[in-house]
Amino acid sequence: MAILQISRITQRKGLATDLPQPLAAAELGWAIDDRKLYIGNGTIAEGAPVIGNTEVLTEFSDILSYATEYTYAGSAAGYAVQTGGTTGTPESQSLQSRLDSYAVITDFGATGDGTTDVTADINRAFYEMFCREVNPQIRRSIFFPGGEYIITDTLLIPPFCKLYGEGAESTIINFKPQTWTNTIAYASGVLVYDTGTSVYYRSLAAVPIGTAIGSATYWLTEALPEYIARTTDSLQQTGLNIGSNSALPPGSVEISGIKFTTTQTEQNGILVEAANNCSFNNVSVAGSGTTSTLTTGTFDTSCVAWNSTGSYICKNVVWNNCEFSGMVWGTNTDEQIEGCTISNSMFDTLFQGVYLGNTVAPAVGPTGVRIVQNTFDNVYAEGISIVNVSLNATAYNTFYDVGNWFQGAASPVTPVIDIDGNNNVSVGDMFERTTQYSDGLHPRIKLNNLNGVALGMNVSNIEFYQSNAANFTMANQLAVGTYQRTAGIQDIIANNSSANLAYVSGTYISSFKMDYTIIRDVYRRSGTLSAVKGQAALGTGFSYTDEYVENGATGVTLTAAADGANVRISYSSTNTISGTINYSITNLG
Repeated sequence: MAILQISRITQRKGLATDLPQPLAAAELGWAIDDRKLYIGNGTIAEGAPVIGNTEVLTEFSDILSYATEYTYAGSAAGYAVQTGGTTGTPESQSLQSRLDSYAVITDFGATGDGTTDVTADINRAFYEMFCREVNPQIRRSIFFPGGEYIITDTLLIPPFCKLYGEGAESTIINFKPQTWTNTIAYASGVLVYDTGTSVYYRSLAAVPIGTAIGSATYWLTEALPEYIARTTDSLQQTGLNIGSNSALPPGSVEISGIKFTTTQTEQNGILVEAANNCSFNNVSVAGSGTTSTLTTGTFDTSCVAWNSTGSYICKNVVWNNCEFSGMVWGTNTDEQIEGCTISNSMFDTLFQGVYLGNTVAPAVGPTGVRIVQNTFDNVYAEGISIVNVSLNATAYNTFYDVGNWFQGAASPVTPVIDIDGNNNVSVGDMFERTTQYSDGLHPRIKLNNLNGVALGMNVSNIEFYQSNAANFTMANQLAVGTYQRTAGIQDIIANNSSANLAYVSGTYISSFKMDYTIIRDVYRRSGTLSAVKGQAALGTGFSYTDEYVENGATGVTLTAAADGANVRISYSSTNTISGTINYSITNLG
């Protein structure tokens, strides 16, 4: 029918339950209680498709409830994606269902404004998404948009929790208690620090301005929470309570693209407790320590701490592409953990990098831990220490300023890697520290005469020469327990000349053998030079032999001479033609 001109608009108002169903054609009805506006459809005879009322959308309308047909189109590619069995039967869902495919932490009230304490909001989100029900259909990833999320209590990470942010330098979770003052009001549950008493207090209720910190009505003294975050069971229970009340144990956690940091010098980073099959990727854990404060292990803090219980052992936990800084240790544990890996990560500004085991041998301790392809820099003492535990490996890590007490590679104080336990392995680790600054007390890798294996830059007691000039960069060696063999080296045998080949520290090597092959013109010689250090610093009783076979006179004489307690290996050649010598030195300590 034609559109009619109406002289005036008919309208009604009242409670939603009292509005006529239907309104008259084109009649407006205002529901004053829920603030919604409706218009009558009119009759079928007038052409209305159905009899009833149509809601006019306002700011109080539930818009998503009307969006019942969302279909993925993929139109950016220039065509519509076929989501159903045929092009005519696309798969669709409500917009609400589509948006509920994952959660945003702001849905729970947590804002990353760098000011608001959002501890309760985040822990509530974890509970609602992963703890309330065991049905996996309720579990959703939680996205943390870029920002700084302030917390003042430990985050409780339950099983199946998947968190991701915008990147470790964009999404930051910062443990940051306020410094108490009586000039502002505080919300309930806020942790503050009183500089006058050096005590932490948590608010029991909303605190009015001017309230004294000692008020028992508003404040309760509290120890600084030990961790920024920790894994929990499915009821967010920790410690000895894990698994009680029929809760599922910790595990199956995935976290990526988030930085966890604290302003408190005595607080640890993340506790992996009784958890298995967890993955941390592009995660940063940072404390407030600097090269000025991290010269001691007094605070005993770890970016990553571990705890296993009798029933639940930490297994198969991976940290990849992460960064650990500003605490005493990157990670430190003597707990029974199995098959855990830290790879492609950065250890920077720490007292020590990785410490596995204890000076008192643990009953089991960590096994199967792999420290692989990481970078260590600005580490006060050892980069990696493995003490009284077995079956662990380091491989292809690069160490810069490590073990030098923050004084640079020319001032070594500790080994870079210290393996003080049987059946551990170092393969292909590389060091900025050269042979010039390595000796028996400050080697790159120290095996402590135990049954470990090291393959890489771990020569600490032998200096090699190239063309009679000391070359401190040549350092590759295989060490298997007390047996050590250097990588083969080639040098020139200059014609009618004398020159040094190697210098062996007798302080740390009591005897050695040098296997060699000399090639000079058409002549070949293969032999072994054996030397035993002297009985005193002056070399009294020093002895050596050179046993070889050759196909003709090479005209080369090899000698080993005592230099105090040390031994210098050199050659002299006759006047015929230049040649080469290939050699490798072995010793048993």
